Amino acid sequence: MEVITSHIQADFDAFASMIAARLLYPEAKLVFPGAQEKGLRQYLEHAAPNVTADIVKLKNLALEQITRLIIVDTRQLSRIGPFAQVIERAGVEVHIYDHHPASADDITGHEIHRRELGSNVALMVELLRQRDIPPPADLATVMALGIYEDTGCLLFPSTRPEDCTALAQLITWGADLKEVARSISRELNPEQVGLLDQMIRNVATMSIGGSDILITTCEATHYVEDFAMLVHKIGGMYAADALFACARMGERVYLVARSALPQIDASQVVAHFGGGGHPSAAAASIKGLALENVKAQLVQAIRKEARPRITARDIMTFPVKALGMQATIDEASVLLNRYHINAALVQARDGRVVGLVTRQVVSRAQGHGLGRALVKDYMIRDIRTVHGEAPISEIRALIIDGSQRLLPVVEDDRPVGVITRTDLMLVMHAKMATIERLDQKDAPGKVVKTLLRERLPDDFCRLLHRAGELAESMGFRIFLVGGIVRDMFLRIDNLDVDLVVEGDGIRFARSFAEGIAARVAAHDKYKTAVLTLGDGRHIDVATARVEYYKAPGGFPVVEESTLKLDLYRRDFTINTMAIALNPPRFGQLIDFFGALRDIKEKKVRVLHSLSFVEDPSRILRAVRFEQRYGFSLGKQTLSLVHSAVKAGFLKGIPGRRISHEMVQLLSEEDPSPGMERLRDLGVLEAIHPDLSFSPGVRDTFARVRETVLWFSLLYTHERLSVWFLYLLALIDHLKPKKIIAIGASLGLSDNEIRRMLAAKDGVNELLKAFATKQDKVPAWVVQTIEGASLEVILFAMSKTRSREVKEKISSYVTTWRHYRPPVTGQDLIAIGFRQGRFLGDCLKSIREKGLNGEIRDFSEALAFAREFLMTGGGSAKSPG
Repeated sequence: MEVITSHIQADFDAFASMIAARLLYPEAKLVFPGAQEKGLRQYLEHAAPNVTADIVKLKNLALEQITRLIIVDTRQLSRIGPFAQVIERAGVEVHIYDHHPASADDITGHEIHRRELGSNVALMVELLRQRDIPPPADLATVMALGIYEDTGCLLFPSTRPEDCTALAQLITWGADLKEVARSISRELNPEQVGLLDQMIRNVATMSIGGSDILITTCEATHYVEDFAMLVHKIGGMYAADALFACARMGERVYLVARSALPQIDASQVVAHFGGGGHPSAAAASIKGLALENVKAQLVQAIRKEARPRITARDIMTFPVKALGMQATIDEASVLLNRYHINAALVQARDGRVVGLVTRQVVSRAQGHGLGRALVKDYMIRDIRTVHGEAPISEIRALIIDGSQRLLPVVEDDRPVGVITRTDLMLVMHAKMATIERLDQKDAPGKVVKTLLRERLPDDFCRLLHRAGELAESMGFRIFLVGGIVRDMFLRIDNLDVDLVVEGDGIRFARSFAEGIAARVAAHDKYKTAVLTLGDGRHIDVATARVEYYKAPGGFPVVEESTLKLDLYRRDFTINTMAIALNPPRFGQLIDFFGALRDIKEKKVRVLHSLSFVEDPSRILRAVRFEQRYGFSLGKQTLSLVHSAVKAGFLKGIPGRRISHEMVQLLSEEDPSPGMERLRDLGVLEAIHPDLSFSPGVRDTFARVRETVLWFSLLYTHERLSVWFLYLLALIDHLKPKKIIAIGASLGLSDNEIRRMLAAKDGVNELLKAFATKQDKVPAWVVQTIEGASLEVILFAMSKTRSREVKEKISSYVTTWRHYRPPVTGQDLIAIGFRQGRFLGDCLKSIREKGLNGEIRDFSEALAFAREFLMTGGGSAKSPG
């Protein structure tokens, strides 16, 4: 005999799973191991016969005849009542279908189907779908009831995407949502109202590791139905991270737990009382303990199981920038300025922290002429430290109550990081925003998993999950950073994946490449690597690093650092967002510098006042972002642009930074607004006095854009340097000497300058030839244009104002250059030609006549070739 059962106090999810199991095991009987919850009991009293068919009462069942036991919605031995003795009997086959986490009380079955989902029905629906067993509409409705009840109408934190998918499948199978709504909407009776009132009056809160935990109690002389529903209502009244409710009803205490944080596992807490469930929702039934004893033990269990929500390791900055005890005040000043910090640790020779020195102390000491004095003589010696797992409460007490502005995080008496007041303020701000119920849709620290799934292909999302898991196993932290994160919020497609690793980025990249069968190219000097996937796509991996400049406009010095300092070295706030990928924090947005605020306000802002001094080419980048996204420069940023231009920082920048940014700007879909903005800001003139964007140049830009758009619609897949066309438009009116000077100011190489001059000459020669030729037959056009680069051809087409010339060049690009004669050299050899110049001349003449329409097919070409052969080519002169 086959029997399907579930847990005692069965709910809708349990019964719906039993119904689904009956479809998988058509010969099985449905048997409850004990009582059912009130809502299910009331539903079954009026349910259709098809729903209640095959339900057998436990008292009418001969347990010794069971040969196969199918258990759904649990696998805990203590929760299946009298069926526990069946499990222990030899010859009984046990099949399990469960969605709960593992516990010490779990049954070992012969066949186990388990996934941690919000509802067990979701697991059953997937199996029915795989086996193509659609349920009747009334049974699909019961299953939908199970999903809605166990997921709190899809609102509980334990809800998974699979629950939503299963519900959609049930609706497809005919589930009646009106019946679902009628069945799950239950009004509170007077007894439940009384318990709810007690719970509100008895609410107490405790804080553990930065998490706010709510505990409440109530009592009744007898069992009151739907206690879990009352707990859910209490949870909606308070902004708590976890909720534990104890109810004394008759001889038992019922404990219901809810948690919204992974740091507080509800199932682990209730396991102390013999209960079970999910990390986000669990329950226990306790006999033989008074309510106050349960509450006291509950507090102890929570303290034992709860982990700090935020630890020192989560918010610390590393690696530590420290001074030795023999460092001077002047050396301390250099260090503080180089890394943009306001305090630094002082270490003994053995690495122990012995003090700290602040910017204020250094500045005042230099003011007194003590620049050569040792920092050990003026450092602050009375400092406290914390370990990496220290909770936020301990950190807050030391920094705020203890007035310590820099808090070292130590392991084995050696500093592994530091926490600043700003680090603490960011955490406290997020906490206060939650307490004050502020709008958190754009808050730093929010989880953006949905945005990742929405904006990235599924295979990339899976790669990011794998990257996070690998980094976690290696002891690293990894983040998705940069433009791809910015463009997600701007709803712009971008698949340029940039990863930053707090740790050894190259070692991570090599391990990751092995796991995903990708090629890896590492650059040890810059601590970066590029992964090339099988389909040609790339993933950039970088070690978190910091840069500082020894001179304005010079090359940066690169050192290993942390995510925060890595982001701080970037150009603008809108490019400083990151998304955590390690499993515990996957999808968490990190926004140290207000990037979301600036995106919302449509502002381009630099991170610090010396940004354009250290790298003046950022001015061109700022304008490019401003024009591309329809933003505007922030007030301070605009002022810094004017200051940098006035100070002449754009002249003589080493390397190719200006040319790189100019190429990027000229590669925009319409570079004219950006060039106008650079002109108005005085940037073009600051780069070189003869670099301008006059009305004439602007008109040429417009005609180049028309040509580029026309060419893009041809879908030829040819590589075209669009930026080079616009560069030709920018210098077309200038003499060679000025072009050379401008090219040098832009940082172009000698080859690029020669290419520019040659292209300008080539365009002029081509247009001059068209101007002097009357009969511009196709063969002549091909002969004239053939050999010119695509950029020269298209710029000539843009520059000319002659409709006829435009049409001829257009015909060349679209048709004539692709023309092939109807005969080959082998065809001519077959009729008597020999290899040599004479054969080539004949093929050339056939091609020209074919272009001009004088030869239309193979027979005409072959006839011409025979005449050419007979006359020696004398009567076959090329027209045009």
